[in-house]
Amino acid sequence: MRILRSITRFSLFMLSARRRARWARRWQASFLRLRQRALLTTVALTLTAGAFLMAWRLPGCASRDRENGAILAEQPYPALKRPAEPTPSASVVQYSDRTPIRAIWVARFHYHYPDDVRTILRNAASLGFNTVLWQVRGEATVAYPSRLEPWSREYQFTDPGFDPLAVAVDEAHALGMRIEAWVNAMPGWKGATPPPVPNQVYNAHPEWFMYGPDGQRQPLGDFYVILNPCIPEVREHIVAVCDEIVTNYAVDGIHLDYIRYAWDGVKNAQQLYPSDPRALALYREQTGRAPQDDWPNWTAWRMAQLTTLVGQIRDTIHTRRPEVTLSAATWADPQRGAREYFQDAIGWTNAGLFDATYPMAYSDDARKFGEYVGIYMRYAPGGRIIPGIGAYKHTQPAQLQEQLAMCGRWGGDFAVFSYDSLYATAGDRGAKPDALRKKAQERDMRRQTLDQMLHR
Repeated sequence: MRILRSITRFSLFMLSARRRARWARRWQASFLRLRQRALLTTVALTLTAGAFLMAWRLPGCASRDRENGAILAEQPYPALKRPAEPTPSASVVQYSDRTPIRAIWVARFHYHYPDDVRTILRNAASLGFNTVLWQVRGEATVAYPSRLEPWSREYQFTDPGFDPLAVAVDEAHALGMRIEAWVNAMPGWKGATPPPVPNQVYNAHPEWFMYGPDGQRQPLGDFYVILNPCIPEVREHIVAVCDEIVTNYAVDGIHLDYIRYAWDGVKNAQQLYPSDPRALALYREQTGRAPQDDWPNWTAWRMAQLTTLVGQIRDTIHTRRPEVTLSAATWADPQRGAREYFQDAIGWTNAGLFDATYPMAYSDDARKFGEYVGIYMRYAPGGRIIPGIGAYKHTQPAQLQEQLAMCGRWGGDFAVFSYDSLYATAGDRGAKPDALRKKAQERDMRRQTLDQMLHR
């Protein structure tokens, strides 16, 4: 399969010839077996996403020197014309054109009131961003009125008396900005105690979560407990959430996050989950096997369930509104993302499932940042790759300057994580003065750096 062949290829990137040979001998045999099992699994399942696995070519994402394989081009950073005030416009940047994407992630913690929403978007537009990735779903709760999920804890699980997403869409479009609804796909809840509302999925559908061999649900804690994408009803629910958004709001796209088995920090998670009777029965029904009979096939099958989900989301939102795009924030190192979390970012990008892929290449080390982005550009050359810059990690101007300059040489696309690293937000309310002073200094430095780089 192309997906697994891609995993093998990009894993060899930047290894010396000697190390490459050793690595290939050790891993090619195991990946060959996995490919064979995955092919059988795919045929048996008749995966919905299989229809997408064709040679779709998306708009190019960067200038590259194809002769020597370099990913850095030599053109200067594309400059923005700086307006005195953001100019209202009905036209927004599209992935299909060549205009550089300057995106910013805005998390659900950053806004509480209508004025918060408007201030965030006006600040972002004035600084030069043309795309906003606006979080509306974090832990199977949402920041808009929904028939499917309750209001988020940021609103005490109750209607705040206004529609944050409606305000955001109207304001973004008035400022000429593209806005995508940022959806955390697999998280089902976060925290040491269950949600206090009965219609949240943790309470309403306990069977949708991960269960171990002991019959116990994934324990609550400091990180997310996740939904099980092997359960068809789980996939249907996530698809329905995305459909609800594009039906009721004039968003320009859906932006997926945590589109993986987000079992971070769970020891031996790959061996434990899922072990619920429903998932195991579906696997046996579709393959005639149990996980212990053929572990590579079990791994391929679990990954295939995410591929199916991504394909179903794309199909559904395009049926509803053909102009709406699908993008995703993906693991910085796609090899690790595939190996540990079954996220096939390279395969999905090459298959054309995403209109744009945002690798979360968060690092204060420019070399590491370049390595992460370079893997995507090398092994998904037909995709629109938009490097994610972890500005919150940058405490010196040179760190941010260097990574912005690299993005400029790649064609100008970038995304900053997150708004909180540049401006004060609703999340600062109640913080200690000393902490706020330090944050204010760092935010000011980053804003000045962005302003100088984008408007020089």
